[in-house]
Amino acid sequence: MIRKSRLVNALFLLGFPLFGYSSYYGATNGLSKGFIMAAAPFVAIILFHFIDTLYRRSFERRLTPVWWLCMAYMATLVWSMFVGLRHGIPGVQMGNVLLSSLIFLAPFNAAVIVILHNRDEPDFSFGRLLFMGLGLLLLINVLGYFAGVTALGTGDERAIFPYIRGRYTGVHVLAVFCLMLMFQLTKAGRRPVHFLLILIAYLMCVYFMIQINSRLSFMVFAVLTVLFMTRAIKVVRGLYTISLFTIPLLLSFSLLVYKVLTTPVFAAILQRVSKEDVTTFNGRSYIWTAIGDWALHDRTGLLFGNGYKGHYYLHLLDFVAVLWQEPHAYNLHSHSTFTEVLVGQGILGIALLYLLLWKGFKYYRARYLEGGLDAPLFAGFVYLLFIWQLDIFCYGTDIGHSILFCMLAPLCIAPMVKAR
Repeated sequence: MIRKSRLVNALFLLGFPLFGYSSYYGATNGLSKGFIMAAAPFVAIILFHFIDTLYRRSFERRLTPVWWLCMAYMATLVWSMFVGLRHGIPGVQMGNVLLSSLIFLAPFNAAVIVILHNRDEPDFSFGRLLFMGLGLLLLINVLGYFAGVTALGTGDERAIFPYIRGRYTGVHVLAVFCLMLMFQLTKAGRRPVHFLLILIAYLMCVYFMIQINSRLSFMVFAVLTVLFMTRAIKVVRGLYTISLFTIPLLLSFSLLVYKVLTTPVFAAILQRVSKEDVTTFNGRSYIWTAIGDWALHDRTGLLFGNGYKGHYYLHLLDFVAVLWQEPHAYNLHSHSTFTEVLVGQGILGIALLYLLLWKGFKYYRARYLEGGLDAPLFAGFVYLLFIWQLDIFCYGTDIGHSILFCMLAPLCIAPMVKAR
């Protein structure tokens, strides 16, 4: 007889590789079909839990206020999609809005249900389950790469992974996985064969990160690798506060970043190190400055946001479209989850997200200092803490949004329920 916990665990593991493959499937068969495929395993977990709850007639209270905060943030995200639909943003249709909303909500709630169904398993580690899911996602991409499958719909030859959507999504998933994998390296020291296999996997991931060649991502990964390997992360203070000012700090010290990237170590690894590209962060500084000017001087919709693709509605990036020779500004995004949320969901949305990131940081730092089963998640969470400012990885239908909120799922279960 199949245990319920094993069934939901298997569906959750299947969810990540299927989420990745759905980007390839959607590019060839239609975006809506891709969204349905991405959400299917997580929706199956939710439906199974709902039917199981009705059958057992058990509706005990199990959720903490963090779950309500997560749902409140996602409500602002869903609302922004409907505002974008009302504004007539090209390509935004009712079907896509509903399916996108399902992508926002399903993985997170499925993760909460997985933890609930494993609450009686003494050796269960949600961190290990998430790690395995990301590993399966990377495995199908590596196999696809060596099989010669070409990435579709990315518009960038550096997006070498065929089953991950987005130019830089692959490198972010690799970075999160590698930072979690470091903990396996330290534990396998007395098992030479096991250590060698993990080391090969780690080096292969770093190789693909270098091949994708995302400079900012690799810098963040390298700094965090040093902090965690030397365990200096235990004594570092103000890490969360520093992350709040990632974009202003980068814009202020762009020349210093260029100097760092032109050192022999980074110059030997990274190929695209021209001064113009680095000091403008491949043109991102123009976008961030335009949004900063809007927040300081215009402030239209600053409190509750301007909806999905709000920058297009406000014509904030029209000049960038001309500069980049893009036919339409609605094809652009702001290359930052922070700026995308600020423009689309306003101060309300960004305040909720900041609060959730703070709670997640405190929770996983405590798990790391305790040396618990979920300690490796701290390294991945800290990476997301910085990268969400520098890329759109953690926004909307991107898989980074699902990874981030799955990491927040353990905070949503009441301690007495987890203990029981």
